[in-house]
Amino acid sequence: MKAVITAGGTSERIDDVRTITNSSTGSLGKAIAEAFNACESIDRIYYIHGLRAVLPEGEKIEFIPIEGVMDLQENLTRTLKDNDIDVCIHAMAVSDYMVHRVTTLDKLLGKEDPENAQDLSGNKISSDIDDLIIHMKRSPKVISGIKATSPGTVLVGFKLLSGVPHEELIDVGYRLLQKNDCDFVMANDLKEIGKDYHKGYLIHRDKSYDRMNTNEEIAQTILERVCETVDDGR
Repeated sequence: MKAVITAGGTSERIDDVRTITNSSTGSLGKAIAEAFNACESIDRIYYIHGLRAVLPEGEKIEFIPIEGVMDLQENLTRTLKDNDIDVCIHAMAVSDYMVHRVTTLDKLLGKEDPENAQDLSGNKISSDIDDLIIHMKRSPKVISGIKATSPGTVLVGFKLLSGVPHEELIDVGYRLLQKNDCDFVMANDLKEIGKDYHKGYLIHRDKSYDRMNTNEEIAQTILERVCETVDDGR
C-alpha cells in the first residue's frame, strides 16, 4: 500500500527574503507518518511537507519539500499520477491566499509623485518604503483536485476551526467531506489543542465520528480506518 501525507504549512513569497505563512508545525502529520511507517501493510510513504515542518523518522518515507500553494499542487498532482496511491492524508495547513502583487498606498490611490516614486523592484523590497501594501488573491483549493486526479485513492481531509460549538465543528467538517468526496475528515478546534493533548473527531461518510485525545490516538485511528476502507475496496 502506498500513501501520500501532506504536513506543515505553506509559505507565500513577498520577495526573496520575506514570506507569509501560518503557525502549523506539522507535528500531527509527523505522528501520522510514523504510525504508517510502523504498519506492515504500508510499503511507501510520500511525505509532502512545508519547509518549516518537523519531520518524521522512518525507512519507508520519501520526503518532498514544498513552499507555496502552487508548489504543493504541482507536487501532489504528480505524486498521485505517477505512483498509484492508495491513501492520501491531506493534513497540510494550506494558505487561503497567495501574494498577487506588492504596491504602496500612494500608488494605489494614484497619488504617487513620479519624481519620488518608491522602487519595488529587485529581489528584496527596501525597508525604507512607507505604507507597503500586499495585494493577495485566493489560492486554489488543492483538496478539490485530489479525487479528480486519483479517483480510487482513499482521501482524508482536515478541518481546523477555532472556538466554535462542537455541533458546528462537525457540520463544517462534514460539508468539507461531501464537497470534496473525502472518505473521512479529521475535524479539530484550536481551543482543544495543547502541548499534551489534541482532541480530534474523525468524521465518516455517514456523519458518525471517532473521538480522539492525542496526536498518537489520531494517527492510529486514521491508520486503522483507512486500512479498513482500502481492504473493503479490494
